[in-house]
Amino acid sequence: MAGRTLTIWADLHSIHLLLDGHVLRTVASRLLPQDLAYLAMRGARQAGPEPAKAAIQQRDGKPVLAAGQAIEIDRKVHRDGHVIVDGEKYQVGTGYAGTSVTMRLDGHLMHAIAAGALAGTWPCPVTAERAARMNGACAASAPLPPPPLPAGAIAARRRVHPDGRIMVNKQPMKLGPRHAGKLVTVIIEDTCYRILHGEEELAVKPRKDTSPITRLYVRGMKTKA
Repeated sequence: MAGRTLTIWADLHSIHLLLDGHVLRTVASRLLPQDLAYLAMRGARQAGPEPAKAAIQQRDGKPVLAAGQAIEIDRKVHRDGHVIVDGEKYQVGTGYAGTSVTMRLDGHLMHAIAAGALAGTWPCPVTAERAARMNGACAASAPLPPPPLPAGAIAARRRVHPDGRIMVNKQPMKLGPRHAGKLVTVIIEDTCYRILHGEEELAVKPRKDTSPITRLYVRGMKTKA
């Protein structure tokens, strides 16, 4: 990259190095407000939106993590479908070979996220603090996505009624009042409905009517917005 111009995006939390609009590296910032003011006096221009996830903050050389904070790192999938984390191989599938997947580690579980869907889950091989020291580590900022739909399956969205029920294809299904108001995803398979709230599977119900379902996005009456 000799002779090429890098752009540096900086604030009090992160420093991003960009080349032709692509983020090459992100590190924690040690800049103070007066440092940013000095850079502005020397010709630095006002930055736009942060180009990548914020770096993990450090104090006395140690990562500072909020309780339960998950860490994300990007890893390239090898041609046989595995990624390497902390020197160990984890199989995510040959269909992802040559692509980059996001590995999310929280100290208990490690998830692979590919193309916006959950591609695999394993026991976490390292603590969250150790994960925060890995090359390219950043703080997770979005909810964990659900797993991909099974082949041939479709999904419907329903908001749970105050009495704890939803209805799909005229079939009522009881989830319980504690789920009232939740917007759930119903995975419609050949013989059953799988009901998810985010990544949590709330219930699996037998499908009594296998006729085609056309109303996929319906909100229950008298529920919270």
